[in-house]
Amino acid sequence: MEPLLVAVTGMPSSGKTSVAEGLAHRLRLPLIAKDEIKESLYESLGAGDVDASGRVGVAAYALILTLARSMLDSGVSVIVEANFFRDQKVDFASLPAHRFVQIHCHAPLAVLSERYASRSRHPGHHDAEKIKVLPERLASGAHDALDLPGELVELDTTRPVDLDELATRVSG
Repeated sequence: MEPLLVAVTGMPSSGKTSVAEGLAHRLRLPLIAKDEIKESLYESLGAGDVDASGRVGVAAYALILTLARSMLDSGVSVIVEANFFRDQKVDFASLPAHRFVQIHCHAPLAVLSERYASRSRHPGHHDAEKIKVLPERLASGAHDALDLPGELVELDTTRPVDLDELATRVSG
């Protein structure tokens, strides 16, 4: 039986981390989360400015996919969580055989902006500068669902998410 790859995708502040952590707990699957990787790299390498933060982000995406590849090669199911870009579908398509479920989290710009402004994160993220590009990113569709074969679950995170029901659906 092929391992399961769950990708939790969406805009920054769309609720991806909460959903991914809840699923990982309920499904007892390892979670590879972009912000955890980035923050570890910030502590090791620093992130002096927005450009440096961007370079760390590129490295984090590469690490997510490298770790996922290793787990899938070993037959281990895994959850990955990040604000993946649409053009990263090529990277997913090159992964070893797996059953794919994408959970795409979304919310209106006003909600995303409010959540983004109120969260407390590592200063290496440079959130004060990056919040300014949220409207452009949303309008461009940069973080729309990845166009990949498999199941796509669209999740409006302005409403309560039933993680037990979602875990049952994903594990099915």
